Amino acid sequence: MTRFILGLCLCFSLAYSYACDICGCAASSFSMGLLPNSQHHFIGLRSTFRYFESTQLHDVTTNRLSDELFTSTDLFGRYKLSKRFQLLAFVPYVHNSKTDSLGTIRVSGLGDITALANFVFVHNTDSLSRHFKHSGTIGFGVKMPTGNYFRPGFTEINMLPGSGSFDYVFNLNYSVQYRSFGLQNETSFTYKTENKYLYKFGDAITITQLFFYRWNVTENLKLIPQLGANFVHNWKDRKNGKLSEDTFNGGNLLNAQLNLLTLYKNWGFSPQLFIPVSQHLNGGYVKQKLMFRLSINYFINKK
Repeated sequence: MTRFILGLCLCFSLAYSYACDICGCAASSFSMGLLPNSQHHFIGLRSTFRYFESTQLHDVTTNRLSDELFTSTDLFGRYKLSKRFQLLAFVPYVHNSKTDSLGTIRVSGLGDITALANFVFVHNTDSLSRHFKHSGTIGFGVKMPTGNYFRPGFTEINMLPGSGSFDYVFNLNYSVQYRSFGLQNETSFTYKTENKYLYKFGDAITITQLFFYRWNVTENLKLIPQLGANFVHNWKDRKNGKLSEDTFNGGNLLNAQLNLLTLYKNWGFSPQLFIPVSQHLNGGYVKQKLMFRLSINYFINKK
């Protein structure tokens, strides 16, 4: 049971998020929290809601503002090949909207599917003789251009479900636990390539640091509150190999993060709240107001 709980305690801590540069739809950086290293496969469903306020880049004199809501609902799962190797897949459905004085624009559709392979390089959470218990994975994955990334006459490319490019994901995840207290760090980097229109969305890095406490309420019910910070940096887009200055272009975002993971038998449920602490997005034209995520997982015993 200890192994199961520690492995799961942060699997929702920072799941897969979608953004073209900062607030759009194609994969920005990939992070997923600490995935369970127990003898369990799993399947889950997760919805992410991100709220933004933007000043129109070419309409600064009139101070025309727009409100954006970017949502992604992901079907995702993990298949455990062996003690050391795991396969994961993420299938997103994207629904984005933008409202300003001219009206509301809505875009929806299948996003870019990601497949990932994980290697468990350390895992001793089931050891009864150790005071400090460790768990760590390193992963490599590919995001495939399955989402629509072009619409004739449509200039809001950050709202489209896909990027049109094959992108490569590198992920390092490590946690240490002492008794019921734990600390988890995740660093992920996404390298992006050009699509067929010679447009390259900016590469991205995400660093997450979380503290957690495991509370065994009953034999079947576990509560794991999590508190920490998440930092995202996006590099600028490029057109034909040159920096692009006429669209959403990179920046930094620091969030305070608050999660509560509830485990009941084979079920996991997790609401997550991200509150901006500091940000400088697209030269100050874009501000993230709030991000919220809700996840549910079912864990399948491995025979």
